[in-house]
Amino acid sequence: MYFKQIQIAGFKSFADKTEIKFDDGVTAIVGPNGCGKSNVSDAIRWVLGEQSSKMLRGTTMQDVIFNGTEKRKSLSYCEVTLTFNNQDRFFNFDYDELAITRKLYRSGESEYLLNRNPCRLKDIVNILYDSGIGKDGYSIIGQGKVEEIISSKPENRRAIFEEAAGIAGYKSRKVEAERKLDRTRENLTRLRDIIGEIDRQLGPLRKQAEVAKKFLELKGVLKDLEVNAYLYQFDHASATKEQINVKLNAILEELSLRQTELVTLNAKYSDNMEQVANLDKKMNELHEEILALTVNIEKQAGETKLIRERINHINEQNDKIELEILNSENTIKKLTAEKEYKENRTQELKENLKALNLTQEEISRDYLKIVDEITKTENEAEESQQSIINELDKLSDIKSDISRFEAQRDLLKTNLSQNKEKLSSLEVRRKEQETSYNSSKEAYEKLNKTKQEVSKAYAEKKFRVDSLISEISDEEQEKHNISARIQVYENRRKLLSDMQAEYEGYAYAVKKLLKEAEKNSGIKSRMVGVLASQIKVPEKFETAIEVALGNAVQNIITFDENGAKDLINFLKQNSFGRATFLPISSMKPRRISPEDRRAILSQGSFGVASEIISFSPEIQNVIENLLGATVIVDTLETAVKLAKNTRFSFKIVTLDGDIVNPTGSMTGGSKKAEASNLISREREIGTLGTEIEKCKQELVKKAEYIKNLTEELSNTKKLVGELETKKSDVEVEEAKEREKAEALGLILTQLNNEKLSLESDIEKLTSQIDYLESELSGKSIDTNFKGKVSENQQESKNKANALKEQREKLNSDLTTVRVKIASIEAEITSLESDLNRIKLQISETLQAENTNRAELEKNKTLVEEAEAMIKAQIEANTSVEAKAKLDSIKQEQEDIENRKTNLQSELKVFEEKRTVLLDELSKINEKKYNQEMLLSKVDSDLEQMQERIFEEYSLTYQTCLEFKRPDFNIEEGMPEISRIKKEIQKLGYVNVNAIEDSKTLLERYEELSTQEADLSKAEEDLNQIISELSTEMATRFETQFNKINENFKTTFRELFGGGNARLELTEADNLLEAGVDIVAEPPGKKLQNITLLSGGEKALTAIAILFAILKLKPMPFCLLDEIEAALDEANVERFAQYLKRFSKVTQFIVITHRKPTMELADSLYGVTMEEKGVSKMVSVKLSEAVKNVKGQEELSSGAV
Repeated sequence: MYFKQIQIAGFKSFADKTEIKFDDGVTAIVGPNGCGKSNVSDAIRWVLGEQSSKMLRGTTMQDVIFNGTEKRKSLSYCEVTLTFNNQDRFFNFDYDELAITRKLYRSGESEYLLNRNPCRLKDIVNILYDSGIGKDGYSIIGQGKVEEIISSKPENRRAIFEEAAGIAGYKSRKVEAERKLDRTRENLTRLRDIIGEIDRQLGPLRKQAEVAKKFLELKGVLKDLEVNAYLYQFDHASATKEQINVKLNAILEELSLRQTELVTLNAKYSDNMEQVANLDKKMNELHEEILALTVNIEKQAGETKLIRERINHINEQNDKIELEILNSENTIKKLTAEKEYKENRTQELKENLKALNLTQEEISRDYLKIVDEITKTENEAEESQQSIINELDKLSDIKSDISRFEAQRDLLKTNLSQNKEKLSSLEVRRKEQETSYNSSKEAYEKLNKTKQEVSKAYAEKKFRVDSLISEISDEEQEKHNISARIQVYENRRKLLSDMQAEYEGYAYAVKKLLKEAEKNSGIKSRMVGVLASQIKVPEKFETAIEVALGNAVQNIITFDENGAKDLINFLKQNSFGRATFLPISSMKPRRISPEDRRAILSQGSFGVASEIISFSPEIQNVIENLLGATVIVDTLETAVKLAKNTRFSFKIVTLDGDIVNPTGSMTGGSKKAEASNLISREREIGTLGTEIEKCKQELVKKAEYIKNLTEELSNTKKLVGELETKKSDVEVEEAKEREKAEALGLILTQLNNEKLSLESDIEKLTSQIDYLESELSGKSIDTNFKGKVSENQQESKNKANALKEQREKLNSDLTTVRVKIASIEAEITSLESDLNRIKLQISETLQAENTNRAELEKNKTLVEEAEAMIKAQIEANTSVEAKAKLDSIKQEQEDIENRKTNLQSELKVFEEKRTVLLDELSKINEKKYNQEMLLSKVDSDLEQMQERIFEEYSLTYQTCLEFKRPDFNIEEGMPEISRIKKEIQKLGYVNVNAIEDSKTLLERYEELSTQEADLSKAEEDLNQIISELSTEMATRFETQFNKINENFKTTFRELFGGGNARLELTEADNLLEAGVDIVAEPPGKKLQNITLLSGGEKALTAIAILFAILKLKPMPFCLLDEIEAALDEANVERFAQYLKRFSKVTQFIVITHRKPTMELADSLYGVTMEEKGVSKMVSVKLSEAVKNVKGQEELSSGAV
């Protein structure tokens, strides 16, 4: 096997299709830096399955596609093909040639091909297993790979040795086996959960199956009884109705006779009632007169009594007021006496206080004068004492200080002059620095502001991109949902249209007639159509009308009886079964009476069913026959209430399909779900068409909206990229300006601190000089001050003692006076408070007394006025005449009452007779109603039974005849039906499917149990396989690693010209996970770890490992990308010779800059970049290549 060629198109810098053919031996690829040599290595690695863009020196995988130049556009895809000679079947591939191709499109889609046939990446990886050729193998040693072998952690370095040992395939199979084992265990756990759940369900399901079997047995018996009961009722219905009609006619005659008697009695009763009403009217008039006279008499007596009570009340008030006035006078006298005493005492205390205040002021003045004199004396003594001390201290040093101060002054003046010069120079520098700092700071702030604006715009646009992506995803999902809805609607419409075309849902006989009518004009001419197709029902009432019509919805309307007979004969002749026909000419309308019509105009009632639906006028008789006596209401509560109010005169159906029958029975419950009922089918087809059209319009709008969003997303992404670049540029400029401003600010701070320091020093020097000048000017001594001091001290002491004695006496006197003043002031305050209180009490008492005297005068006036009013009423009294008139009216009232009593006695007799007649009429009406109900019940029971038989068992009268029993006893059968129904009801909910379900579930349980056993066996097998693979891997790795180690020792000595080296496992006991350490001792050095070697030594050591592996397992080909770059000339020469020796068994492709490597190459390719950014392969003579390399090396050494 050998590597024949590589074809590159659009990969990185190889924009044009490029083909490189390789021969045996060493092929060198050369060219200047940046020309794209290493892109050949990347292309080979990429085709062999590399998935990391980082390993291909990119950010994303799309970076490997040619991205365009100034003159060329970018390409939409790249393609690389590697071709190998496989005549020796080195690869597990049954062809002489193996071509591996990989394509990548900018959209992210990727393709893999084997000999131009599409395949998976996994297929390619499987072919390359254990060959050493692969992205992780040792066949491609790229830039940095040498360093990676040396610098990697021991556990990461292990991969290349595993590939060389040939256990990568085993490891992959082990990983796959472990993955399968995990999946097997997950499946086993899930399967056991399912088996447990099924086992838990089986017990209840078996019980349900037993109940279902019993239910089916009872249901069979019930069917037999109900069918025979229906046949009996159908056969005996006419005789029963005739008996009821005879009874009903007798009841109607008796009812007419009693109604005549009631009319006569009501006339007499009304005449008497009118007379009683006239007497009541006269009595009311007399009663009004009596009331008026009585009220007038009582009013006069009441007014007089009220005035007298008022006079008594006023007199009682006057007594209380006089007592209060007397108490007020006594209180005022007491308060006045107390007030005079307290005023005198207050005046006396104020005079004493005034005298004490004068005494206090005099003592205080004397005291303060003494204190001032004492303070003055003490201060004079202290100052005198301090002056003496100071003068004594100065006396001994004054002469030496004068000469020292003069020397210091001169020195300070010199320093001051120097510091002023420094300060002047510093200020100039500081201002220059401050100007630069402000300029830099301003530039930084401007850039910072720009950065914030760009960052804000970038964040907003980035957020908009995320929002658009999310919104597009949501809209796409919504678009998908709309498409799914359209599909559902179209499927539904097609189903309904097909059902309508095929007359699905109709009885067999009806379906046959309708289909025959399509092709037989004779049949069609005899019928108007099936009832369901002749009426239009509002959607709201579809359920109610469907239930109200029942099986009649499939009845066929004909023009007359003859048409019906012809159609019946047609059914008989063709054995198509039975159907019901509704001849227009013979159908009689059924209507609700006017009295009942008024009753149905209540809340919750929608009206008569025949008036709610739409139909052709020609079939009105048919519709009114079927629905004219049926009322539609909203709820069952409304239905029951209306039925009671109308005495169950007609059928009532609710919107939910519950029925209250005229017999009083009620039918209801849940309605069976159907694909589509016959009435609503046509409407639903139309509705679905409208919905489909609406959805399609919505879909178009949604697509347009998504298109706009996508365009906006593309534009926004482009803007985000521009903003990101701008943001990065601004951040770099801002960082530079910030560092500059910080540096300038630091220098400015230092200058300011230095300036402050100099100014402080100048200030201190000036202060020190001023101080020394003042000290020098004041250096003189008074020699006569000692005698004066002694006399002044004694005099001050005597004077101070005398003043202190006076101060103590005055302080004691002052305290005594202050205590007396405080006591008197407290007593005065108390007295003044009492005086204020007394004055307020006197004022309030006088005010209350004056108010009471005024109230007393007012009450006396009121008493006089009241007595005058009583006198006037006594003189004007007319009650005697009123009493006489009142007695006359009462006598007339008594006479009228007697006449009324007689009339009421007659009325009572009439009422008793009337009540008896009404009771008799009620009983007769009840009998009439019962008979009518029985008559109606015969038909409704029969209709209801017929509907039940058809709904429950899908049988008609004719089909029921085959179940008829001649010995059926209706009296025994009906109780038996009730008993069986109760037994069925006791069973509760019956799952009829439980029989089949339990059987199916048991089969599944057994099947899953078999699967569980298979999975358990698979788990054991996988565990054994993993164990065997682990053992084989450990054995192989240990054997091959030891061989590589021995080879490494040899190649190391040969490449280094001596020295020692070895490979070590980090964990000798853990062969499958242990890392690989490299220990190397170049000639002349102690044995040391590889990390302590120089760069060239590391590279040569890694090359030694590579050749050690090649010795163990020679590779068909090996690509080396500048691995000898770090070696010196001598080691490069040694490397090239070694490479040449191995080229007999391994095909080498070497990307290099080094002369010795190129000289030993069998073939040489040059990579150039004539057009900027585009690589091309050119033929290069070996001598020219050597010359170019020498020039580059000389240029590089000169630059260094």
